Amino acid sequence: MKTLVLGAAIVDIIMKIPRLPKSGEDILCTERKLTVGGCAYNVANILRGFNVKHDLFVPVGSGIYADIIRRKLNEDGYEILINDLEIDNGYCLCLVEDDGERSFITVNGIEVKHKKEWFDNLNMNQYENIYLAGYQLCGDNSDIIVDWLLKQSDKNIFFAPGPVINNISKNTLEKIFSINPILHLNEKEALEFTKKNNINDSILKLYELTKSVVFITVGERGVIFYDGKNITHIEGEKVKVVDTIGAGDSHIGAIISAYSLWGNKMNLNNSWKYYLSENNGENFINGCKLSNKVASEVVQVQGAKISKECFNKFNI
Repeated sequence: MKTLVLGAAIVDIIMKIPRLPKSGEDILCTERKLTVGGCAYNVANILRGFNVKHDLFVPVGSGIYADIIRRKLNEDGYEILINDLEIDNGYCLCLVEDDGERSFITVNGIEVKHKKEWFDNLNMNQYENIYLAGYQLCGDNSDIIVDWLLKQSDKNIFFAPGPVINNISKNTLEKIFSINPILHLNEKEALEFTKKNNINDSILKLYELTKSVVFITVGERGVIFYDGKNITHIEGEKVKVVDTIGAGDSHIGAIISAYSLWGNKMNLNNSWKYYLSENNGENFINGCKLSNKVASEVVQVQGAKISKECFNKFNI
């Protein structure tokens, strides 16, 4: 099963600080790291680590950040499917506090300047799954993605809107929800979006909107999902957190990986609902357990990337 990973590759500038500064305050950075990130790139790293077939569909522009990204994608063995030299790629200032919590300041670039011609040459017959992050739906050209996505309703669409879910227009979300995406959020995002007081009410509301499986990660407590029948909690692992950058991306990347690998082994068709059926429920539970393990490894390192040796430990 092949996945089209749609979104952005940007440069992450990671700065470790004791805490977020107050307005007008000056705080010293204790450590700095520059790396390639972005939700799509982080998800693709997990798929690549598990040797899952996928294409990384991200635009690369012209400028200092684009040059860094282009070199890294070439190093990783990715074909650059969108070369658009109109402007530079964006970057993200990642502020990581002593407790590992992170705050982002994102500067957009070519990755939000969608153009219809980017999608014209895609052969969608080769893909069963599509991954989409929320940041790509906040730009002026988001309708281009939405209109294209509405034509892909026969695919398994994994949608991770992230912290910008409340910045996406109601009309855009309604269109995407109409094609029953598999939704992935964290607890804070889910509660703020649904305006519910507890996670169970929130997940039921999200399912009501999408009519498809909903995952809500709950930090070290693991993940809660609802498949239309039962709310299930899969416990996480308590580890020492370095930072939480890419934890959610890695979690959904592992969910897609488990589905792709175990679905193929079982000769399943591309139906996510079939994968969730009674006979295959145990594999689905194990997929969530795997995702928790992957995310727990990611939060123990700086940035969102874990080593090949780490993937070998998972034994799938």
